Amino acid sequence: MKERILTYLSGLSSREKNILLFFGCAVALFFATALFFIFDGMVEIRKEEIREKRELMEKIDQYKGAFRRARDKEASMLLAIQTNETNLNSHLNNVREAFGVEISTIKELKPEKKGEFQKEMIEVGIRAIDMSTLMTMLYGLENKARFVFIDALSIKKRFDGKNYEVTLVLATLKEAAEK
Repeated sequence: MKERILTYLSGLSSREKNILLFFGCAVALFFATALFFIFDGMVEIRKEEIREKRELMEKIDQYKGAFRRARDKEASMLLAIQTNETNLNSHLNNVREAFGVEISTIKELKPEKKGEFQKEMIEVGIRAIDMSTLMTMLYGLENKARFVFIDALSIKKRFDGKNYEVTLVLATLKEAAEK
């Protein structure tokens, strides 16, 4: 086979040999360039995949941190609820004295059990209060640290047009007693 190729090449003129050499070089150059672009494209694809994976790993690390902070916050909140000894009547009395509000009725409601927590509630009635005093009193009643919040609120305008009748349910969360 080698002898046949050599015989064939020796039978070609110098011009034909130059054309054949040029064509062979062009084909080799084409394949080299094609291989370069193929491998370059593959490398770029891999780089992009690695970049995306790195970004995802960074996001996962951020989410892990956020999850840990939320878990720690939940644990501290559960501990605070378990040790909550807030007396709604005394809290209401302190706020009432601070704002000089006349309370007409106080009614203790039956506690509601919500899973491992218990929601203690009192219903408070106020006959006549102006809106600005009511708003400041409501802000004073809610206390995040002691888990005291307004569970329900009803406001009706009185016949004099200046004051309001208010009925509100003040609640707090505590650990439910095992029964």
